[in-house]
Amino acid sequence: MLFVATEFALFFVIVLPLAWLTRQHIAAWKIAMIAAGLFFYGWWRKNGPTGDASILDRDNDWWLLGTIPGRYCIYLLIFAVVNWALAVWAASLKDHDRSSRPAVIVAVLFDLGALFWFKYAEWAASLLNESVGTDLQLGQIILPIGVSFIAFQGLGYVIDVHRDEQDPVTLADFTSYLLFFPHIVAGPLVRVSEFVPQLHQRFDPKNVDVSRALLLIASGFVKKVIISSYVADNIVKDVFANPKGFGGLDNLFAAYGYSIQIYCDFSGYTDIAIGLALLMGIKFPQNFDNPYIATTMQDFWRRWHMSLSRWLRDYLYISLGGNRRGRVRTYVNLFLTMFIGGIWHGANTTFIVWGAIHGGALVLERLLMGKLPQIGIAGSVLRWLATFHIVTIAWIFFNAASVGVAGDMIGQILSMFTGNFGSSPQFVTLGLLFMIVVGLAWQFAPQWVGEELRENFGRLPAISQGLALGLVIVCCYFFGSIADFIYFQF
Repeated sequence: MLFVATEFALFFVIVLPLAWLTRQHIAAWKIAMIAAGLFFYGWWRKNGPTGDASILDRDNDWWLLGTIPGRYCIYLLIFAVVNWALAVWAASLKDHDRSSRPAVIVAVLFDLGALFWFKYAEWAASLLNESVGTDLQLGQIILPIGVSFIAFQGLGYVIDVHRDEQDPVTLADFTSYLLFFPHIVAGPLVRVSEFVPQLHQRFDPKNVDVSRALLLIASGFVKKVIISSYVADNIVKDVFANPKGFGGLDNLFAAYGYSIQIYCDFSGYTDIAIGLALLMGIKFPQNFDNPYIATTMQDFWRRWHMSLSRWLRDYLYISLGGNRRGRVRTYVNLFLTMFIGGIWHGANTTFIVWGAIHGGALVLERLLMGKLPQIGIAGSVLRWLATFHIVTIAWIFFNAASVGVAGDMIGQILSMFTGNFGSSPQFVTLGLLFMIVVGLAWQFAPQWVGEELRENFGRLPAISQGLALGLVIVCCYFFGSIADFIYFQF
């Protein structure tokens, strides 16, 4: 069920008042939100991400549970119960002055083992068949949407209990946290410590920051349905499918276009998710902070998918040793963190290259830190250009079907520097340039502009705020198009 689909609007119209009515009775709220989360997630099982059930009508798509109705939701509940039980076990071991490491090891094996099965088992089997000559057949394993985010949140909770950074919570608390539908599919990666305490605070609908929530939802719709979809439909899909069929300018602007597409798509999703949660009285952490204004790669990762960056830092980089074991080990840990982050995205060499580019750039940046002269505004502009283009080159690999396709695209772009522009640009239109500029300039707007907009919007009567949101959504449906969110596949 897509946030920007009509059926979700009907679903939310029912769930929002239910959330408000039951919030004073927290047990009832948890039951209602768990049920809503299962329905939301189960809707995808019934209809597919875009309503196509045919891709799910396979007996072997979930292997263990076969064709049991609702098996996607069953696995979701298994994730909740197992991780909750492992956290309780970790706490019990610590209470008896024993190491809780065994519980963490089991959590790693369970959560990452599930990720391996769903995301990499087919790939590993094909590599084994090719290298050893076996004939291992696993069938086509359907990847459940959001399985990586669900597994990461469960594993993070167990590690937090192990580190004494989180007390165990009840099964109802943890399940309502994990199944809370605004973040169940693609984040943000909210932590138990950020979610559960809010359930036990006194709730008053009058204190809900409705104006901020509505503005977030509106901005999410514009980013996703208008900007991201327009750029994807008008250049990205065609050029990435056949880079050699188009000239250097088309390839260059397809690369720029994808940088804007993935930002507007993913930040649009999280804007809507944060806004929906806020309407229900739950505050999520910020997930994007104008990443394309970054002038260093480190700054980029402080601004891009911030909840994932925190997760990788706290549970992977620090676990590898962080910067505590000398300069060389710090560089190795930095590179490995991004390299593994690339592998996390999927079983494709393109993701590995994407992670290696970011890891290598972060290491190079550390090596050069303090050694480059500071040359004022011109230097800042040059650093911004370098950062943006490193990120854009990495996105080419991220979106390409193969490393070869990415290489073809980069080759077409580089050929322009030898005077070979190829065929006349077919997609570089004023409309495309406008969307790319808007998607980029949006992030350079001064902070006071957004604050003033929120203040002025907040002064409007509630009915006017609702009508304004409705008008934005209608315009998005009229002028834009609806497609799956990119991060659903992860």
